[in-house]
Amino acid sequence: MSLTNKEIKFSKKIQIDDSLNVFKKNHDQLITEIFYFQQQWLTNAFNRFKDFDKYLILIYIINKAFKGYNDHFIVNSFDEFYSKENFEIPMINVIDLSRELKISKETTRRKLIELEKDGALKKEKKKIMLRRKGQEIQKPIDSIKNLSRVISHFSGHLAKENILSNKISKIEIEQKIKSNFTQCWQFFFDYQIPLITRWKAIFGDIESWAIWGNCVYNQNLVMSKLVKSNDELLKNNDTWIKRLNDYGNQGLNAMTISELTGIPRPTVIRKLKVLLKKKLLIKDKNNHYLIFAGPGSKNFNIEQIKIMDEIDKIRKVNGNNFANLITKILNIIVL
Repeated sequence: MSLTNKEIKFSKKIQIDDSLNVFKKNHDQLITEIFYFQQQWLTNAFNRFKDFDKYLILIYIINKAFKGYNDHFIVNSFDEFYSKENFEIPMINVIDLSRELKISKETTRRKLIELEKDGALKKEKKKIMLRRKGQEIQKPIDSIKNLSRVISHFSGHLAKENILSNKISKIEIEQKIKSNFTQCWQFFFDYQIPLITRWKAIFGDIESWAIWGNCVYNQNLVMSKLVKSNDELLKNNDTWIKRLNDYGNQGLNAMTISELTGIPRPTVIRKLKVLLKKKLLIKDKNNHYLIFAGPGSKNFNIEQIKIMDEIDKIRKVNGNNFANLITKILNIIVL
C-alpha cells in the first residue's frame, strides 16, 4: 500500500526537544511503564526461540526489509504484512550483521543456518525469503499493545504541557501503529536493536541483561510504591539511581527471576554468579539479588559506584532515544 497524499499540518508536529523535556520532567512516572514494556518484550523474545541471538538476527533482517519499504515510500499495514506467505528481504552481509549485533561471525553463520532449518528463512538462488513461520515467530501483538499504553501515558503528559491538545487513547495509538505497521515498527527496531547491543556490551550477553533488568524493575516497583505514599521523597532532588538505592532495596530470588524471564533456573543461577563477580548485582542475607547493596551497606563500594555510573549513562541515552521513538510515532498520528 503506497502512502496516500494528504495535507500535513506542520503546526501540530511534536518537536523532539519538547518531548525530551517532558520525558525528563516526568521520568519517575514514565520509567515503570517503560521497564514493564521492555521486560515483557524480552520475555516474549526469549520464548520464541529460547535463543536471544537468533531472535535478534531475525528482527535485524526484517528491519532491513522495513527500511527498504520506507525508502520507497511504501507502507504495509499489520494485516497486509502478515498475510504474505513469503516475504523477500535484502541480501545479508554476515560481516555487517556480526559487527552491528556484536555476535561473532561464526555464531552469526550458524544462527542463519538454524533459522533456515527452523523454517523461518529460505534461500532461493539470489533471493532470501522470510517465510510464514519467520513472520509468525516475531509477530508483535502484545508488544504493540504494551507500547501503545506507554505512548498513551506519555501523550497525557504532553497534553498537560499544552504540546498536544489532549491525551491520545491506547486504542487509537494501537490502531495507527497497525495501519502504518512497517513504518512504525522500523522506528521501533531502530530504537530496540541498538539498545540491546548497547546493554550486551556491558553484560556480555542478553540473558544476563534480562536477569539484571528484572531485578531493576522489581526494585523500581518497590521504590515507586514508597514514593507515591510520601511525596517528600521526590522533593529532595535526588537522582533516580540514588532513590533506587535508598528506597528500592528489595530483591528477587533465582526461582522468581527464572519464572519472570522464562530462562531456565540452572542458566539463571549460572548467570547470577557472573553478575555477582562483575559486581553488577549483590546478594542479601535472604539470597535475594539486587543491583545495590542498600543504604549504608559495607558491600556498597567505589567499584560498584563506577559501574552504576556507567550504566546510568546508558540509561539516559536509552531514555532520550525512547522519547525520540515516541515522538516519531505520535507525529504519524497527529499530522
